Amino acid sequence: MVRVKARLTAFDGLTMRLEPLTPKEEAPDLSAPKGGAFKASAPQANAPQPPPAKAEPFTVSVLPQTRYVRSDKTALDGVKPGVYAGAAVTEQPDGSLKAVDIYLYAESLRGSGEGRFAEAGRLIVNGAVSAIQPVGADGKQSGSLTLHYRGAVLSGLGRGKTLCEGRASPPAYASALACQGDAAILVPPGARVWSLTLGDKSLLVPGSLVTVAMTKGSDDKNIAPGVIVEKSIANPPTPP
Repeated sequence: MVRVKARLTAFDGLTMRLEPLTPKEEAPDLSAPKGGAFKASAPQANAPQPPPAKAEPFTVSVLPQTRYVRSDKTALDGVKPGVYAGAAVTEQPDGSLKAVDIYLYAESLRGSGEGRFAEAGRLIVNGAVSAIQPVGADGKQSGSLTLHYRGAVLSGLGRGKTLCEGRASPPAYASALACQGDAAILVPPGARVWSLTLGDKSLLVPGSLVTVAMTKGSDDKNIAPGVIVEKSIANPPTPP
């Protein structure tokens, strides 16, 4: 499974025609919807590869079970203790975590991609909010966010320190190495906050920016178990 960011140029109800983005157009990374639509897996020999920046348009088919998620910009005020949230973070030299994007999940998406794991070049942490310190009212003072999460394996860091890593598995499949952890995350004034809610095919309007979870079907065609619609434009282009 790979994730591709692109612009939707046409959709006939079954197949999306997508145009790769240039680096400047890249939309923020978003995390996986519940149900495994964005579940990471080991690379396969015939796995699809993300198209290069200057690649030609390509097509991806949707499935009856494809999950659609809408992403809207929101404020940090909606992130409160007890809600399910996540963050795309960068790890600082001292091991601390700094948020680039924060995700506020609708209750129907609680449990989505729970854990701490690398994805699309960044570290993702998803879990329940246990503490939140808002960014300063002056827009200059950083805030903080603490997420409590379940992971897949407890790794030793030496000197009695451990780190809970990986995506949580459902209880029926959880191994004896399953663990729980807390991630304290610095929230700078410039961190973006996104609200994620379940949607349907009607979100797939030409001109929208989308993040597509893409894999290969039995006929070797690209299929999408999950799509996140990140942004729409007011006047979409006419499909070719």
